[in-house]
Amino acid sequence: MDTIDLIAKAMNSPDEEERLQGLRDLAAGDPLAGLDLIFKMFGDCSWRVRKESIDLFLRMPISRDLIGEIIELLHAEDNAGLRNAAVEMLTRIGRDAVPMLLDQAGCGDHDVRKFIIDILGDIADPEAIPTLIRGLGDDDSNVRAAAAENLGKLKAAQAVPALLKAMQQPDLLLQFTILDALSRIASPVAMTELLPYKDEKLLRKALIDCLGKAGDASAISELIAALTDSMRNVREAAVLALGEISVRHPEQVKQQLAGCEKGPVAVAVSGYLDDEYNDSLKLASIRILGWLAVADAVEPLLRLLENESLQQEALAALVNLGDVNSPALLRSWPDVDGNRRASLAYVLGESRCIEGLPLLQQGLRDDDPQIVRMSAYALGKIGAAQMLPDLVACLQSHSSEVQEAASQALISLGHQFPNETFTALLPLMSHKDSTQRMFAVIVLRELNDPAVLDTLSLAVKDPAAEVRRVAVKVFERYDVGEHISTLLLSLTDEDAEVRRTVVEILGNCNSEDAVNGLQLALQDEDIWVRSSAVRGLGRISGERSRPFLERALSDPVGLVSIAALETLAGLAGVEACPHMIAALNHPDEEVVTAALKLLTRYGAGNWICEHAEKLLNHPYWVVRAQIARSAVEVLGVSARALLETRLAVESEEVVRQQLTDLLAELPVN
Repeated sequence: MDTIDLIAKAMNSPDEEERLQGLRDLAAGDPLAGLDLIFKMFGDCSWRVRKESIDLFLRMPISRDLIGEIIELLHAEDNAGLRNAAVEMLTRIGRDAVPMLLDQAGCGDHDVRKFIIDILGDIADPEAIPTLIRGLGDDDSNVRAAAAENLGKLKAAQAVPALLKAMQQPDLLLQFTILDALSRIASPVAMTELLPYKDEKLLRKALIDCLGKAGDASAISELIAALTDSMRNVREAAVLALGEISVRHPEQVKQQLAGCEKGPVAVAVSGYLDDEYNDSLKLASIRILGWLAVADAVEPLLRLLENESLQQEALAALVNLGDVNSPALLRSWPDVDGNRRASLAYVLGESRCIEGLPLLQQGLRDDDPQIVRMSAYALGKIGAAQMLPDLVACLQSHSSEVQEAASQALISLGHQFPNETFTALLPLMSHKDSTQRMFAVIVLRELNDPAVLDTLSLAVKDPAAEVRRVAVKVFERYDVGEHISTLLLSLTDEDAEVRRTVVEILGNCNSEDAVNGLQLALQDEDIWVRSSAVRGLGRISGERSRPFLERALSDPVGLVSIAALETLAGLAGVEACPHMIAALNHPDEEVVTAALKLLTRYGAGNWICEHAEKLLNHPYWVVRAQIARSAVEVLGVSARALLETRLAVESEEVVRQQLTDLLAELPVN
């Protein structure tokens, strides 16, 4: 008995495992010789055998030549497994099967027509859309429904007119499926097209879903009416649908909710705020309650702020509510405390509720720092100049968060009322507490008024370093002009942060005094001051700064040397190369690396021939890594010998990997 006979015997065995082994043996040999056996296994009673035979067949190149034979298997009325196998194979073959499937889509067997439509839908080739549209008029209801379903699956916008026409057939299954397809396609559909079906209870939920995804603004009133529908699933669908249509028509949704009978709608929608399973339903309900702006919604929305996942939506809803119905927020104030009152204060600010000023003023005197903080925030948003003294008083709070909120509120008010804010804060400039002076300076420096420079120039001499630090920053925003002497004096400030800020400011001043100040700063004990002074001199003094920059090259700190090197390179370009080459002997590896990068950009190729071998043996691996990159960039393929020599002895894995990668990228001579 030859091999194929043994395989056939195994495939005819009643034992599932033997049939599977027969297929595997066939796959290991010549499967084409057992093609008839494979086809027989397509209809096997075991799904495992069918799957094995399908996988084997689809791996064979000949499978694409036998698409017609596979389609014929769809006619096997007495073998569901065989039909299912054919469906799977045709779907997996994909677009190669589409032409023959289209040819057979009008065959006389309605079951086969349905199979073909489902397969075409799963393949998702747009070429099948006309055939699917024709399927909407098929004599068989299952074929019509399959055509509608798969047009939805393909999101075939061009099929919308045909789907709406097919809706007129008195076929509930088809109508339901068409509504679902229209929802998937989500192309605009006028409410008038769907009105005839709104009273059919079996279609009601699908209709509402469809209006949410595809309805135009004319559908909004129907969705609002459905919020109080007698069927729960319709009400839930309406909540979600209204949330979806609001993305397309936000203003119309708000307007129509504002004019509806709010009480029953609010009661119905509020019931979904505690839904345990559907977050989308909760979020949509929150939005609708905000647009309805009923007083009864304030408390539940405040409660939802404690839920982190719903917090942002609940806040937005409360702000919407406050924009329309601020009295509802105000009436809730006495009934809430702690975090909820703090949140309510925030909402009053976001909705710019000027009627809430007395409550917020009361909030500033609350024992709870959170309420005080949010009240201060809100007052800054509302912009009431009469609140300036109360906010200034908050700067004396023991809570840093309250102080910060009050200072930000004062800054906001300062932009609107600069003179009043200046007057309110001026007494703090002589306060005995340095923290109060510091906050006064923080606010005053944000006023859009150069006149504050005179006041803040005094604060630059304050005995407290924290005050001087914030005061000197005001000069970053203005042409310091007549105040340059104040800045120069600050170059001797005992606080390094003050000196750093001054040097940064001077480095952007086109002034001879600024140049002199930066030259002085080159002797500063702080490395960041010296580094900033080097860069500043290069910016404002140009070529005149070269002698100072060259002296800074010998600074004992690498950071300053690097600043000098980079600034010189920017000024002199190629002429700075001797300094870069000299820096290759610097004891700081970061200086050497910086010099290598600059030489790679500015230097001629001869420098690398002289220094590459030495640097490839540098004790610091970062230098070895950089010279390897520079060698490839400057020498190209000629760097191969250098890199190969170093790779033979390199022990640092990072460098070894880089050398390997660089060599792999170089063309072979």
